[in-house]
Amino acid sequence: MTRRPTVWLWLPTLLAVVLSAPAPASAAPAGGERDARDRAVTRSAAQQASWSTGTVAAGASQGWVWNNANPLDAAYQVGFSPTGAGCEFEVTRSWYSRQPGGERRFHFVVRNSGTTGCAATVLLSWLTPTHTWSTGALAPGASGNYGWVEQIAPTVSYLLGLTPTGATATAPCQLEVTRSWYRQEPDGVRKFYFVLRNVGTVTCSGQFQLAQTGPSASWSTGTLAVGASASWTWNNANPLNTVYLPGLSPTGAAGGTACQLEVTRSRYVQRINPDGTAQRQYLLTVGNVGQLPCAGTVLLGSLTP
Repeated sequence: MTRRPTVWLWLPTLLAVVLSAPAPASAAPAGGERDARDRAVTRSAAQQASWSTGTVAAGASQGWVWNNANPLDAAYQVGFSPTGAGCEFEVTRSWYSRQPGGERRFHFVVRNSGTTGCAATVLLSWLTPTHTWSTGALAPGASGNYGWVEQIAPTVSYLLGLTPTGATATAPCQLEVTRSWYRQEPDGVRKFYFVLRNVGTVTCSGQFQLAQTGPSASWSTGTLAVGASASWTWNNANPLNTVYLPGLSPTGAAGGTACQLEVTRSRYVQRINPDGTAQRQYLLTVGNVGQLPCAGTVLLGSLTP
């Protein structure tokens, strides 16, 4: 039976088109970054690794680093399988670094967004890119705007990885995609836009690693007013080791104005059903970040080993 997502609508002010500068990559949560390799049960053939966060207090964050992030072109996506009634986890930021010795690393910060202390299994999945190209050089703190013109039918979700280059003998090259969104141009072409920031201390560059996957489910956003957002809950998000990769296919560009939609937040929750059984849920929020009321299709990709 086909499941239909549950939807809520509201009209708060969305994220500004230009986000505030992120904290430096060295500013990890209290306790510093934890070594994920040291904790992980790795299933390399399935392209996923997993480990426990341990108990995290409500509202608290943890920093993690995946060392030796090989192959060098792998693009990473993080998911969760929370444990405990109302347990809720999300990724608040992620970035890539290249160390002075040449090692590539993937860093990310997770947060317990619920109201009680609980734990979750971190699910780190990766994809092989279909396209790669240079970022160009960026100075420390500088940002660049980039776009990818659709090469195929607009039915895939994109995952962007990075392979930084240019570390010095004493400082790593650190690059972060601070936001990404989808556009439908007036001529009907879909584009994938994103902002890259150098969050390190040295001028450097890198390679974009663009991966993609087709949707396992899709549904309409309905028309969203400018600045409006909509949220959905994907119930029974099974199997429990599935990591979701949301994408969007905007529609409704008109009069020389593009339709622009962005996934502004996603998180995983464990709920307890009335019969006492537990279910995992995936929560997703989409915002209209353009200048035109329009709609789109949510493309929910699934990465299951």
